[in-house]
Amino acid sequence: MAEPRRTRPSTFRCAAATLLALSVVVVIVVLLWLFLHPSRLDISVDHASTAGFNFTAAGGLAGAFDLTVRASNPNERAGVSYRWLDVGVWYNGTYLAGGHAPGFAQAAEEETRVDVAARAAPDAWTLPRDVQEGIKRERTAGKLTVDVHVVAKIRFRYGVVRTRKYTVRASCPAVAIDFASPTSFHRVPCYVHI
Repeated sequence: MAEPRRTRPSTFRCAAATLLALSVVVVIVVLLWLFLHPSRLDISVDHASTAGFNFTAAGGLAGAFDLTVRASNPNERAGVSYRWLDVGVWYNGTYLAGGHAPGFAQAAEEETRVDVAARAAPDAWTLPRDVQEGIKRERTAGKLTVDVHVVAKIRFRYGVVRTRKYTVRASCPAVAIDFASPTSFHRVPCYVHI
């Protein structure tokens, strides 16, 4: 008895099967992206004050900026793991002070307040003369307006699945530090980029 003759699949059938498989993969990826796509994180400065704020004889800055940074996770399904948080204080484009905060984890739709002491390194550099004069002028007026920049390394978590590491950069412009009334402060929202 002769074996039945096997026919080769045609080129059309191979192409159709390949397109069908690719279509299924694309649909799965799009659905996962729509379901798991994280929302943008919200970061703001909730409080800012100074401690030991003064100029050194060499023209540097002494003291620290005491900042409270609020990190909010608006995602309904994704948690966020912060590995660390770096905060820098700038005045008219000149770096004044910086601080570091350890990592923390956030569940979905949770917010965390982090206190950071951004310390100036008085002996590390001399501030430009125009920056010194601007700071002295604003301090005499009772308010110092600085920019706060936040950089963090994060990962999103979906149950036991974790995404790759992302670098979050947040710019918080015009953070006003009131010397006369350090307890009065209005939250400053930041522009967040992932």
